[in-house]
Amino acid sequence: MSSTAEAEHIDTEFDASEADGGGGDEGGGAQVDPQAVDAELVDAVGEAAPEAEVIELDPPAVLELRALLAKADSDNAALAQERNELKERLRAVSQAYQKQQEEVEATKERLKRQAVVQEELRRGEVVASIFEPVENLRRSLDAAKRGASAEDTVVGLDLVLKEFMTAFASLGLEEVPGKGAKFDPNIHEALTTCPVPDEALHDAVVDVFAAGYRIGNRLIRPAKVIVGAWTAPIGEA
Repeated sequence: MSSTAEAEHIDTEFDASEADGGGGDEGGGAQVDPQAVDAELVDAVGEAAPEAEVIELDPPAVLELRALLAKADSDNAALAQERNELKERLRAVSQAYQKQQEEVEATKERLKRQAVVQEELRRGEVVASIFEPVENLRRSLDAAKRGASAEDTVVGLDLVLKEFMTAFASLGLEEVPGKGAKFDPNIHEALTTCPVPDEALHDAVVDVFAAGYRIGNRLIRPAKVIVGAWTAPIGEA
């Protein structure tokens, strides 16, 4: 029976006693002691009410929990520090990469400017090397217009040609082997073949229609040539 039910039961008995006794000695019943009723109520409620459960932890368990919490805090701090260090490294790498890219672009621009300057210098050297031949050619033409003899004109033009070739040679230009050289498809362009009486002239350059030129190993223009072709006489072994 619960404490409330027991209290109600005691109250009912108390009321019944009062009804039977007429509230005192008038009914001739037994007199009820109020203090005894209160004591009984207290005992009934005390027996029904459970005591509060108290959890007691052993000192080692408390220390273990505190150690785990401290370790968790330490791990979080270490992770935060590592994260900050990684962010700083990433920022440093990004800045270094950006700086490297800027240096690469600056180097490209500098090389472009240097290439332009070198090209201008090269052109200047080419033009300067042919100044004198051009001036001599102009003089030869003026002399021919004034009635110079054909012989003098030829001499003047031959001089101009030599000056031009000298100027080109100073720039590294050289003429590829021509008449008498063995035909080489790398530097010669055969226009046609020509019969030759000597076997030694077979597959050799016998005439040059247009000279070829090269600078170093670079072919500027192949020589346009006529190649000899020897045929053995009939009856020869």
